[in-house]
Amino acid sequence: MINLQSFVAMASLSVVMVSAAAGAGPLELLPGRWSGWGHMTMDGGDIERVKCIATYFSEAGGRELRHNLRCASTNYRIDATARLSISGGRVSGEWVERTYAAGGTVSGSVKGDGLVVNITGETFKAVMTIEADPCMQKMNIAPTGMGVSRIAVTLSKC
Repeated sequence: MINLQSFVAMASLSVVMVSAAAGAGPLELLPGRWSGWGHMTMDGGDIERVKCIATYFSEAGGRELRHNLRCASTNYRIDATARLSISGGRVSGEWVERTYAAGGTVSGSVKGDGLVVNITGETFKAVMTIEADPCMQKMNIAPTGMGVSRIAVTLSKC
């Protein structure tokens, strides 16, 4: 069975990295409400659709981001928060998933027009890549140890 707290952590972080990758100041593009759909591909090949709503708040003069993320599918629900920082092209932060009482850390960097981030929790690890423009963000997540081979989500706010 999928461990959705890692999905939430990765999705929460994706928006922070998107703004840095899009050429704007690290948090200029993110404040506001984003929503969209995605898919989780299980190790066995089954696919489940998921809807997500994310809200972002810029803090500390644009150097930090507070993020709330809620996602739901037929079989799963997640409710996560994250506090993230971007400095010198590096991303760091912490996340908490309230439904599953889980949490962990995030570290990564901006790469060209996107980013690569490592998500770590007590029972899992994942690598996430992000591509974005001012109205849309696409994230791909490759988790290990949770029964999921890929998570792909597209969010928009325009």
